[in-house]
Amino acid sequence: MAHVRDRVHQAMAPERDMGELSADDLWMDAQWLEAALEARYLTALDDLLRTMPPTRPTGPACPMTQPVITTALPLALAAPAPQRAGAARARRP
Repeated sequence: MAHVRDRVHQAMAPERDMGELSADDLWMDAQWLEAALEARYLTALDDLLRTMPPTRPTGPACPMTQPVITTALPLALAAPAPQRAGAARARRP
């Protein structure tokens, strides 16, 4: 990568004749630089992903069951149900 960069700097040097510049050469150098940078980024990303801990399995981390609470009052403390508890209302004509 440094070699291509140096070649581009030499081609663009102020003391060089502008007639010597080649668009094709500069385009090819730009393509090489782009490929080198992409490879560097991909390598860095790959290294980063390798240092990360493995992911969890895709299932839930813990069982998703709800606890069931059952209680019962002693019969002496239980209040009697109201007379009409649960009774359906009569329809009016």
